[in-house]
Amino acid sequence: MSSPNKNPTPQALKQRGLIPDRSPWKARLNAWRKQSPLNAYWIETVWLRRAVEFLAPHASGDLLDVGVGERPYAELFGPRVRSYRGLEYPPVADNLHPEIWGMLERLRGVVDVFGDGQCMPFADDSFDTVMALEVFEHLPSPDACMAEIGRVLRPGGRVLFTVPFVAPLHQLPFDFWRFTPSGIEALLGQHGFEVEQLLARGNFSSTTGATVAHWVLRTFGSTGLHHDGSVRISRWRGPLVSPLIAIVQLGAKLFERFTSDETSTLGYSVVARRRR
Repeated sequence: MSSPNKNPTPQALKQRGLIPDRSPWKARLNAWRKQSPLNAYWIETVWLRRAVEFLAPHASGDLLDVGVGERPYAELFGPRVRSYRGLEYPPVADNLHPEIWGMLERLRGVVDVFGDGQCMPFADDSFDTVMALEVFEHLPSPDACMAEIGRVLRPGGRVLFTVPFVAPLHQLPFDFWRFTPSGIEALLGQHGFEVEQLLARGNFSSTTGATVAHWVLRTFGSTGLHHDGSVRISRWRGPLVSPLIAIVQLGAKLFERFTSDETSTLGYSVVARRRR
């Protein structure tokens, strides 16, 4: 259940004023729906926001956001850092939304540098903090990216990131991995990082609620999948099943407080420091 807000969509670009919106009331209604339990991604969205709020106080100095997307959490980090640079990989943007290349001038301030997180166009020891939100699952070689993060980080700098554990295939064909706590610790240890904090994103109830919500949408409210794995929602069946999706997710949120079982979770949030 990867966050739908990580990469720029035409609707998201309209909301940011990068594309004129000829139906503002529809945009407002859709924005409200996306932030409500009617959206099958609601539990994941709530938990991802909570995860990023946990990571934000650990940022400092010069920050690099790898896989910046539409920079959805900039307001949490801007006041805490000296500079904020966003790196995005062109083939991902092109695969999801080819029309993006016609609006590059209007995207200034969202993406600062187009490049590959596995071979970053930055000098050694350039940043105090590197952030990667829901990125490592989309890289053919997370090892190469972590090595690059270690290279561009100054000694004692931090890497802040989130990764999924339970999530349907998404952003195809750029979906390669899922991560466990032991796998995360091994990846970081191999590249000279010490884990400071590693927290689960939700618990068994969260994962079950999100999974059932997607099952309802994909079984009864969908007409199939787009080329990137996202759901093609039926115009008439989608709204009909939305109340059931909301009930499932609200119930799961209620039962979250009654379990501490994190053997199945939506993902993990990590703070790690580069050894000096």
